[in-house]
Amino acid sequence: MYLRYPVRNFRCPFCGAKMPTEEYKGWKPWTCPGCSQDLQFSRTHGCLVQLCFLGVALIILYFLGLRGWELFVGALLGGGVLAVVFIGPLDRVIPRGLEPYRPAEWTRWRSRSAKGKSALDLFPDEDVEADNSKSDRPRNNR
Repeated sequence: MYLRYPVRNFRCPFCGAKMPTEEYKGWKPWTCPGCSQDLQFSRTHGCLVQLCFLGVALIILYFLGLRGWELFVGALLGGGVLAVVFIGPLDRVIPRGLEPYRPAEWTRWRSRSAKGKSALDLFPDEDVEADNSKSDRPRNNR
């Protein structure tokens, strides 16, 4: 006997068109077939869920008697374990929303450096006229 896992249907928050789930690719924008808007899953949802799991782990470990560094490290590890175990079922109950696509910070830095500008430049956008005036001065070669 074969039981199909139900597929969640997502709708575009701008035009209401049904989003084809088979076209979703992880780190790339998800384009709406109705309005051609690039979408992504809500980043706030993931951060909020992780923060809630961290809080639950902190409260449980506090009532178990842990204090200080033990409480801090235990809450971090416990929150991570709770998130790994419960994020899948929780996403089925409280699905992530869709929001306009924003590239990740590290991809913006990479694309900036690919154009010849680095995020780590010491002297960004120097003036060409200033460079020519420096070359007119004689150099002291010792």
